[in-house]
Amino acid sequence: MNRRELLQCAALLVSGTAVTPGSWALSQAQSKYLSARAPYIETATADFFTDAQRAAVAAAADITIPITGTPGALDAGVPRFIELMVSDWLTDEERANFMGGLEDLQARAGGDFSALPAPKQLALLEALEDEAADAPWYQFANTLRTWDPEAPFICAFKELTVLGFMLSREGSREFLRPNPMGTFDGDIPLLATDSAYSKHTLLRAIARESS
Repeated sequence: MNRRELLQCAALLVSGTAVTPGSWALSQAQSKYLSARAPYIETATADFFTDAQRAAVAAAADITIPITGTPGALDAGVPRFIELMVSDWLTDEERANFMGGLEDLQARAGGDFSALPAPKQLALLEALEDEAADAPWYQFANTLRTWDPEAPFICAFKELTVLGFMLSREGSREFLRPNPMGTFDGDIPLLATDSAYSKHTLLRAIARESS
């Protein structure tokens, strides 16, 4: 099983659903991995970033999804998620694009983004967004739901931040709160004014109400 397959498994292990750049089916190797291994995101070693890069990513993630009355990116372990995605999931070209953007962010911050006051951190991220406003990623708010390998750093960073947060226990429980099973009631009276599956059913309901 290659690294992309491993990360596809990670999405299942964390969220129970497949959230990946495209639709896919489990291979035999993936099935074995899912049944035999602990969750990848919780157990894998995140050692790709330097300490300074790791601190910058954590600070930017905290600005993107801050801790308020609800959990934030730091509560959900998003910085670790981003590091694993950059290390194991991105292609060499995508990784180089991301790391170049991260180094540019550090340079704009005078060498240490994490050391800046929060308002200045926010201003720097907003400046990156303004510069990337014409990028295809921003068209229709990226509603095409596709990973853009040439997206500017700020776009890739935001996408990984939101993905990591929503795949986390904190994010999914607080904001998604899925309720896949509805209530079934097989005996609901049908009124004459209600819609029906067939004319025959509607006529029977009218007759029942008239009697």
